[in-house]
Amino acid sequence: MFSKISLILIFLFQFAAVMGGELKKMALDGDPQSLCAYADQLDIEDLNRFKKHAYILGNISCNVSQPIQKKMGQHTLIEIVDPKKDIQQLKQEAENNVNKQLLIWTLYANGYDVSKLTAFTWLKVAAENEHPAALTILGSLYFFGYIVPEDKEKGYQLIQRASDSDYSIAKNLLSELKI
Repeated sequence: MFSKISLILIFLFQFAAVMGGELKKMALDGDPQSLCAYADQLDIEDLNRFKKHAYILGNISCNVSQPIQKKMGQHTLIEIVDPKKDIQQLKQEAENNVNKQLLIWTLYANGYDVSKLTAFTWLKVAAENEHPAALTILGSLYFFGYIVPEDKEKGYQLIQRASDSDYSIAKNLLSELKI
């Protein structure tokens, strides 16, 4: 009996380690949901950094501390509307609507059933259409090397374009970046 319990405990610890490693891998790749979840396993400094990154990437459900949210600003341009809509219908609506383009990314960033590829594709379209939040998010992805290869110059330029349109999160993020 003792050996069965020991084997079960060993299995559970190994399973948790594998799952923890996968969560870390996904977080370091820039998945907004994983960034937020992985942060809860870290010390306070790293926790705040990872949660701030998740928030900047559009995960508005990630509980960032009040001081960080106050310092970064509110995601006034990002909101979740009709998350139950069929993704095909949403893609059709996004063809000529920059807010719907960003919505597809936002649904992905907040754990709704949208693939990373679909979300990233529409995020790029929204950024090409000069949506300030999309520019900030895409710039952050490039600057920190999430999802795409790190390119600090390209990331900074995208965030700067969003800042030029007076988007507070972009302005606040620029003041923190050291180039």
